[in-house]
Amino acid sequence: MGCFLFRGFQNMRSMRRRALSGMLVTALVFSAAAPALAQAAPTNLGTFKAWTAWKGADEYGTICFISAAPDTMEPKEVNGKPINRDPAHFLVIHREKAPAINADGTAAKDAKGNPVFRKVRNEVQTLVGYPMKPTSDSFTHSADIDGKAYPMKSIPDDPATTIIDSEAAWLASVDDEAGFVAALKNGTKLVVHGTSLKGTKTSDTYSLGGATAAMAAIDKACP
Repeated sequence: MGCFLFRGFQNMRSMRRRALSGMLVTALVFSAAAPALAQAAPTNLGTFKAWTAWKGADEYGTICFISAAPDTMEPKEVNGKPINRDPAHFLVIHREKAPAINADGTAAKDAKGNPVFRKVRNEVQTLVGYPMKPTSDSFTHSADIDGKAYPMKSIPDDPATTIIDSEAAWLASVDDEAGFVAALKNGTKLVVHGTSLKGTKTSDTYSLGGATAAMAAIDKACP
């Protein structure tokens, strides 16, 4: 992937990650809060074993997603010192619409110069709780379902903002998304392999119990 195209990938993914990570934090913080506060949170569509389904909205329209926390996060320490990480999550997202991106990474526009939007389904994202090593043509992170590995990309933080983009990763190819979600529904274990900026390799293991039911809930809520 060329530098220009990767910058387009950065811009698109960064924008989506900011909207969703903010929504996820709101959901987790306010889901157990008083009803008056909970009105600001996305709607909980149900918890199905390890996975919870959510429905909310971003600046472009309705958004639904499933989320889960890992059962285990390894390693616990490096060189005898504990590893400090924010909570990790894995997500699959449906969006009513999102800005379309051209093959060269630029924002798609119609004949009048207006932005073009498209429906997004099965967007796969993970939040790992530490700054990840940026990926390139020769280096990626991965999400493994029962031993089958799917490459994942991460992006560096944008110095022009205060958003921590580097703590998220997405499937490297959108062409993998449908197959990944099908495997997620039929699988038993998901393992996310990431590498930090310092070179520490981590493994987050998720149960896939309830993933099929959670996906069915968001498929219905965001058809």
